[in-house]
Amino acid sequence: RVLGYWCFSPGLAMKELLVQGVRSLILTSGTLSPLTSFSSELQIEFPISYEGPHVIQKDQVFVGVVCKGCDNVPLNSSFSKRSSEEYQNSLGNTIVNFARIVPHGMLVFFPSYSLMYSFMDAWKANGIAQRIESQKPIFLEPKKKADLSPTMDAFYEKIADPKYSGAVFFAVCRGKVSEGLDFADMNGRAVIITGLPFPPRMDPRVDLKMKYLDDGQHRQKSLSGRDWYQQQAYRAVNQAVGRVIRHRMDYGAIILCDERFASRNSLNELSLWLRPHAKVYDKFGQLQRDLTLFFRNTELKFGKVTPQLKASEPVIECPSTSFTSGSTFRHDKSILP
Repeated sequence: RVLGYWCFSPGLAMKELLVQGVRSLILTSGTLSPLTSFSSELQIEFPISYEGPHVIQKDQVFVGVVCKGCDNVPLNSSFSKRSSEEYQNSLGNTIVNFARIVPHGMLVFFPSYSLMYSFMDAWKANGIAQRIESQKPIFLEPKKKADLSPTMDAFYEKIADPKYSGAVFFAVCRGKVSEGLDFADMNGRAVIITGLPFPPRMDPRVDLKMKYLDDGQHRQKSLSGRDWYQQQAYRAVNQAVGRVIRHRMDYGAIILCDERFASRNSLNELSLWLRPHAKVYDKFGQLQRDLTLFFRNTELKFGKVTPQLKASEPVIECPSTSFTSGSTFRHDKSILP
């Protein structure tokens, strides 16, 4: 048997820093959003907070919420609907259409490994996977870290090979690809999010974390367990969409394939730089036309940048100085009243 100790309050570590005499504390990242949970969880007041815009222009990003697939079936990956054959087929056929429109590299993120593999098995059985591969070869994020580097190398080779029209990489929110790799320029022209990646509700760490927050609400201003659970999903989404548009001359599309993203509350949980560009589409045909026009215009404006064949980057977070957009918290005892 294994006895595990899990710390459910990052505020303990922060308080220890203050006890050591730290006078200023700056937290900076491109993916802190949504911001509301940080101060309460760290149990420190941050009198200065800043969430900045992106360095790109508005015509360099396309953000679309897809409520219905190409066959007019509602897209919703909630637990009660994700096993529906109708939903799975609609999502797969919708990805086929995106593979025809998006030039070069395309990233598709699933809420979990189990969903990614089960959808892939279903699409292989009904021919949808073959239709995707007729447009772009498919690569799947491996579970083992050691297998990621050769998989990434093969993906980059297909992007750089003029015999192919790019490649599609199936990956997982909160996985190795979503949190550490750079898909700049032609290596990643679109990110497709296939659902809200909530943490596994039956995981004992998730369950105990939610109970811990609920028990502490009456003692201090903190998130409820439910609020924390919701925010983990949106933070994972914001992390994944940050894989594209890595510099000021880059461009790309972000496509959210779940009708739950259409609510105002959901849109407000996206990173600040995404919100002004987000458009909700009830009809797939209109999104298809707008997306096609977006890539036609951006390629005319910026041209086609030929990617350099390269070895895959190590799976680490980019240093904060390289982020093109981000959020910053500053705790400074010297300016507190």
